[in-house]
Amino acid sequence: MHSRPNRHSPFGPTATRRQSERVVVLVFALGMMLYTRPEMLSAAPAASAFTYQGHLSVASGPATGVFDLTFALHHQADGGVAAAPVVARPATGVSNGVFTVALDFGLDALDAASVWLEIAVRPAGAAGDFTTLAPRQPLRPAPYALFTLKAATLSGPLAPALLPPDIARLDGTQAFRGDVNIEGELRAARLNGDGRSLSNVTAATLSARQMVRLWRVPIPFVTVTNAGNLPDSNGKGAVHYDFCIGRHEINNHQYAAFLNSVAVEDRFSLYNTNSATDPQAGIFRTGMAGDHRYEVKPGFGHRPVVLVDFYDVLRFCNWLHHGQPAGPQDATTTEDGAYTLTPATLAAENILRNPGANFWLPSDDEWYKAAYHQPLETGGEFGDYWPFPTRSLDVPISEPPPGGANSINACCETGRSATDVGSYLVAHSYYGTLDQGGNVQEWTEYTPEFTPLRNRRIRGGSWNYNEYYSGKDDFEFDTTDYDSDSIGFRVAGRAGLFGPVVRYMDAP
Repeated sequence: MHSRPNRHSPFGPTATRRQSERVVVLVFALGMMLYTRPEMLSAAPAASAFTYQGHLSVASGPATGVFDLTFALHHQADGGVAAAPVVARPATGVSNGVFTVALDFGLDALDAASVWLEIAVRPAGAAGDFTTLAPRQPLRPAPYALFTLKAATLSGPLAPALLPPDIARLDGTQAFRGDVNIEGELRAARLNGDGRSLSNVTAATLSARQMVRLWRVPIPFVTVTNAGNLPDSNGKGAVHYDFCIGRHEINNHQYAAFLNSVAVEDRFSLYNTNSATDPQAGIFRTGMAGDHRYEVKPGFGHRPVVLVDFYDVLRFCNWLHHGQPAGPQDATTTEDGAYTLTPATLAAENILRNPGANFWLPSDDEWYKAAYHQPLETGGEFGDYWPFPTRSLDVPISEPPPGGANSINACCETGRSATDVGSYLVAHSYYGTLDQGGNVQEWTEYTPEFTPLRNRRIRGGSWNYNEYYSGKDDFEFDTTDYDSDSIGFRVAGRAGLFGPVVRYMDAP
């Protein structure tokens, strides 16, 4: 060690060196005693103040008297500037060489890996300069300091009980409120939820199964206008509002997307198992319950879906109403929305359309108007209704597609089989619908004058019946649980959901 006594100092080199050496010894011995006093073991963190005890000697031996002391804190062993204001302890009593002072440099000054204390001394009240002792003395944390106000250099485990209850934990179930922003990469073995609010998802990162479940199918619609039209002579066809209706029947591609979205378990039998072998049906199913997968048969994607009963159709409409979600069959997917399907309503067979429905199965009047209505002033027949849905007074012609303006798929010129929806491109109604005269018969919503509601009306011709069944006065009734390979459906929806009025006149 080396001392740098001031020439006005009352201490010689020997006294200074001895004092410095004694300080070094006593700082650590007494420091451990001071930092393990009982009050430090309480639940409250320690403040930044600490007690320093040293030993001061003069040439004749241990000093006794009153001295002025200054203490400076540094972050290096030599040179540099003080890390905090110098603390002065004037008129400090020294007895038999021992002195004790309280020091407080603040938490920020102590927030460093290495800290040194620089001490200067002079007789109390002396006019001379202070003698700075050398070398600076290192300050180290006491080995039993349990609490601190700042934990920037905390090492070792922190007891979970000391953490606040709302802090995120690695081994707990977290519930975060508000926006959670993550910068960088997020990795997870599994993410729960249906992902309906996800955005900016790159398709390349999704598996083929995920793509199938999240795929949204387009359904072309036309708008049926002339709200408030009068009924036909048979009392049918009056609708007091504008609405949209599918340009053609729902096809196998669209229904398979529905099944892959909600029928992984298929608790309500949306898939008819006869579809695998029926030559008119177009969807295969693989896998076990809970992991069902649905695939369209080759060449059947655009043919109308068949083997669907009345409640299968209502559940498809609920799925559309909710925006084609993926998830189990419940009130957010298939059991509520346009129609409320509960054990009670299903048992009573009294399910009707809910107010506020976005999509639904066409009512008998809606289906009838879309097929046969055309105002006389726009070129329609007298009475505003055509007898056939091809804007014709003559019975449609059964022939293979594309045919002409009065052609349909009826028995038996197409090999007694359904054709792709919309194949008869120019044989359309005034509002632009296709295939209402043939291909497959179609479920309608209900007929108020007919009871019980278990029986629902089916409209239009099909590949299984001759062309006369396409007339406006031909219809059938079937029970809600009936499914056939010559019966399908189309859907309707609120006008305005698809932008401006859409009407297909003479263009496909």
